Amino acid sequence: MSASSPFLLAPKGPPGNMGGPVREPALSVALWLSWGAALGAVACAMALLTQQTELQSLRRELSQLQRTGGPSQKREGYPRQSLPEQSSDALEAWENGKRSRKRRAVLTQKHKNDSDVTEVMWQPALRRGRGLQAQGYGVRIRDAGVYLLYSQVLFQDVTFTMGQVISREGQGRQETLFRCVRSMPSHPDWAYNSCYSAGVFHLHQGDILSVIIPRARAKLNLSPHGTFLGFVKL
Repeated sequence: MSASSPFLLAPKGPPGNMGGPVREPALSVALWLSWGAALGAVACAMALLTQQTELQSLRRELSQLQRTGGPSQKREGYPRQSLPEQSSDALEAWENGKRSRKRRAVLTQKHKNDSDVTEVMWQPALRRGRGLQAQGYGVRIRDAGVYLLYSQVLFQDVTFTMGQVISREGQGRQETLFRCVRSMPSHPDWAYNSCYSAGVFHLHQGDILSVIIPRARAKLNLSPHGTFLGFVKL
């Protein structure tokens, strides 16, 4: 009798998974996918509806603001202006003011009772040549040419904005050469700010250059290092 040959089969795969790989039915997978897609569509629709509602609310508020002319600004006192609005108002005041004449080293300052400007009287501190002539509150040009003009005013004022305007009067017209505006702290102990301007200009014989501080009774630091005016012929 021939001996039998044993033949043993073992499951293919890691130990412990005696049942072999299990395959989920295709119908179950399709159902899960369809439910997920439906839930996603519902969520998107709800989000879109919410956004449309908020957009309509914003449109209603905007139309109400346009009809009423903007949000109400009636508070105690006057509404506080933004810095660009303040600067624009200050520049308009400068255009309406007359003149303030200068040169180098302050002697005194003058206030006009009939306008919102302050003038400064100047005296020469450093002079070379005879091309310029200080005339109280102004400087007259004797020699025509191209000049470097620079000016600084040191303010000690709590007014919200301070500044200076340098203008030229001559040949039957008056024009602004440059201007400077600075915001000021509201506390008196901190209200120190300087306004410096410089530029190169062609000046004609007989021109009178002026500095305007567009504030009545402006508080200035009249020291030579704080407030000055200078010319350099190029």
